[in-house]
Amino acid sequence: MISYDQWRKIGRILIISVLLWKATTLIFAAIATQILPLQLAFTIWRDGQYKDFGLYLPYLVGIWGNFDGFFYLAIARDGYLSGQQPFFPLYPLVIRIITTRFDIPYVLTAQIVSLVAFMAALIVVARLLAYDKKLFLFPLMIAVILTFPTSYSYGATYNDALFFFLATLTLYLGRTRRFAWAGIVGAAATLTRLNGLALLPFLLVEYAISPRSLPDKRRIWAALFIPLAFLGYAIWIDKEFGSWQTLFSTMSVWGQDKVIFPLQVVWRYIKIILYHPPAALSYWVAVVELGSVALYIWALIWSFKKIRLSYWIFVAVSILIPSLTGSFAGMPRYGLHLYPLFLVLALWVSKQSNLGKTIYFLAALALLFFCITLFTRGIFIA
Repeated sequence: MISYDQWRKIGRILIISVLLWKATTLIFAAIATQILPLQLAFTIWRDGQYKDFGLYLPYLVGIWGNFDGFFYLAIARDGYLSGQQPFFPLYPLVIRIITTRFDIPYVLTAQIVSLVAFMAALIVVARLLAYDKKLFLFPLMIAVILTFPTSYSYGATYNDALFFFLATLTLYLGRTRRFAWAGIVGAAATLTRLNGLALLPFLLVEYAISPRSLPDKRRIWAALFIPLAFLGYAIWIDKEFGSWQTLFSTMSVWGQDKVIFPLQVVWRYIKIILYHPPAALSYWVAVVELGSVALYIWALIWSFKKIRLSYWIFVAVSILIPSLTGSFAGMPRYGLHLYPLFLVLALWVSKQSNLGKTIYFLAALALLFFCITLFTRGIFIA
C-alpha cells in the first residue's frame, strides 16, 4: 500500500523526470541535425499526400513519426492496406478515435497517446514495486527506464508506450491475483504487439504458485483471452486479405518472415562486425543490435532466482519470440516493454559504487544520443 505522502513524492519524481527526459530527447534531436543529413524516404515527410498527418508541424514534432510510426498513422487514417498486417490494431485504432473526435493532426495525437500511456505505465510501475516490496528502488528504476537507449520510442508514434502500460498492468493484476482482469488487459496488450502472447505463461506461472484458497484462481480461464485475441486478429486478416499467413509473410520486407535458430542470427551479426569497417554506420547498428541481445541474455542469467519466476519467464519468452525471426533488427527496442528487465537493471545498478552508477548512466545517455541521432535523421535503428 502506498501512502498519500509517498504518492506525492512519486508524483514529483515522475513529473520532473519525464519533463527532463523529454527535453533531453528534443535537445539530442536538435543536435542531430548538425551531424547527419535527413533521409526523407524513411520520415513522416516521405509522401506529401498525407498532409493531415501534420506535415506542417515543426521538425521536432514530426520526426517522431519516422519509420514504422508512419505506418501506424496510415492505418489510423485509411485502415489496413496490403503489407501492413504486422502492425497490430489497437494503437492505430486509439489514434483514429481521438483524431476524428478532436480533429487534430495524426502525428500529434499519436504522441499524446504514447506519452499518456507512458505516464500511466510509470504509475503502475510504482504500484508493482510497492507490491513487490521494492518501492525504495523507484527513483533509480525511473532513471534506468528514461535513459534506456531506445526510450525515445515512448514519446514517438510507436506502440511501445501503450504496450508497456498494458503489459505492466497485466503483471500487476496477475501479481494481485485478479486473473480475470489480467486476462482482459493481456488480450488488449496482445492486440497491441505480438509479444503480448508472452503474458500467457506469466499468468499460468502466477496461477500455479498462488495460494489455492484464493477465490479468483477460478478465473484463470480468462488468461485464454490472450491467445484468443491473437487468433481473432489472425481470423480477421484471413477474411480481409485471403490468408492469415500474410501476418508473417509480409515481414519479408524486414527479413523476418522465417523461423531461424537464434545462434545462426548471432553468427551473421558477428560476421557483419568482423567484415564491416568501424567507420560504417551499419557496423555500429549491428553492434547495438547484438549488444542488446547480449544485455537481455546477461539479465536472464544474472537475475535467475533473484526475481520472481513468473517475471523471469515473461522476459525469456518475450526475447525468444522476436529472436526466432532471423533478425535482431528490433531488439534494442523490445526491452522497453519489460518491467522485469528494468527491475533487474535497477537492482544491479543499486549494487554498484557511485563511480559505477555514473559510468552506467553516462554510457546509457551516449547510446540514447546515438539512437536518437539515427532515428530522427531517417537512418534505421531498432
